[in-house]
Amino acid sequence: MTMGPLEYVVIEFEGNHFTGEILPELRALRNQGVLRVVDLVFIQKDEAGNVMARELSDLSEEEAQPFGPMAGDMLRLLTPEDIDDVAESVPNNSAAAVALLEHTWAIHLKETILNARGRVISAGMIPAEDVEVLAAELAAEQQAAAPR
Repeated sequence: MTMGPLEYVVIEFEGNHFTGEILPELRALRNQGVLRVVDLVFIQKDEAGNVMARELSDLSEEEAQPFGPMAGDMLRLLTPEDIDDVAESVPNNSAAAVALLEHTWAIHLKETILNARGRVISAGMIPAEDVEVLAAELAAEQQAAAPR
């Protein structure tokens, strides 16, 4: 089985609650073949710093229902150490979701490269902060170049 590149994302939620607003977008991206949620862990940290973590696959059938088919994709690749690291960085009285995402859009490209007897010798992700700075710079340049 060929897999696409994997990326982890940690999302912090103030006030120790999840609203579920992100799920429809994840579901849409999955249905479009853009990504697959390989693992998903919810972390809650109370005011005293006590941590509770549950993987999507650990949820009851009722709790997992909003995730629909995504729950069947889970591979449980995040380790207890991964969870501990995230929990340590999350402030008290907050929550986090740790998602391990597979970029399924890249599977065909990866197979094509291999079939062409090529190999990727370097790859990486540009940090979100750098992308935001670049986007702001490009927007400023476009604004300056726009006819007045």
